[in-house]
Amino acid sequence: MKTIAHTTNLSSTHFVVEQKMKTQIIKMIVLAILGFTAFAASAQFQPRAYSILNLRLQDGTPFKVYVDGQQQGGTQNTITMNNLAEGQHYLQVYRVGRDWGYETMDNVFRGNVVITGNAESFATVYPEVGKIKFDNIIAFNNTHCNEPAEPQVCFYPKHPRPNFHPTTLVTNRPTCEEAPVHVQEHCGPVAMCANDFAQLKQTISNGSFEGTRLSIFKQALAYNYFTSAQVRDLMDLFWFESSKLEMAKLAYPKTIDQNNYYIVNNGFSFSSSVNELGEYVAMR
Repeated sequence: MKTIAHTTNLSSTHFVVEQKMKTQIIKMIVLAILGFTAFAASAQFQPRAYSILNLRLQDGTPFKVYVDGQQQGGTQNTITMNNLAEGQHYLQVYRVGRDWGYETMDNVFRGNVVITGNAESFATVYPEVGKIKFDNIIAFNNTHCNEPAEPQVCFYPKHPRPNFHPTTLVTNRPTCEEAPVHVQEHCGPVAMCANDFAQLKQTISNGSFEGTRLSIFKQALAYNYFTSAQVRDLMDLFWFESSKLEMAKLAYPKTIDQNNYYIVNNGFSFSSSVNELGEYVAMR
């Protein structure tokens, strides 16, 4: 009888241990499922990082560009594409010319490129070899200045998407460094800080010819953004009305507070220039 009782006790103990192990395993499985579900939900609702791509041809000729089959901008020497989703995109670049009065398009690049998220990229297409090279990639919030940058201007689109051009500029928000992650990913680029802007003004002033000064500005324009006040300030460095007008047109797409661009009109001497710039801005 003792042997039977002892065997019964062992069986009961084994049954209890087995039940506890099963309970623990079930708990682990449930926790794993909940964790995976939470991760999937987080990934699903995580805002996508949007970026900027500045593109030019190595020979400086005008061109057209298509991203994923959609044309970006018009025919220009430098094209800035805003709010591109990070990841791989199919790029088509056509050099534009004229033959017997008709526009010609010569394909100089066709292929996939990878856009870095939450950053501004600068790339050059080499038409003779059909290659593209990324010259520089700058993460948003990096100003490369020795002093605090001007307040960051952030975009808050309701439905962020490629080719989205925000109509509302919000300046009374936290800077990108202070804002939550979901806000940071929609922050725009920062205008030149005072140090760099002063150096640019001095360099342009050192140009002996109007054409030289305009060329220096174009070089800076490819890699920098400006405020409307900075554009107005730079206009005083040019002598001819035609140069001021050309500079104002070139700077508009790279100006972070376009809602204030009317102050640029104060740099013109003729009303015809004001009207021409107004028509240009209205068509953008």
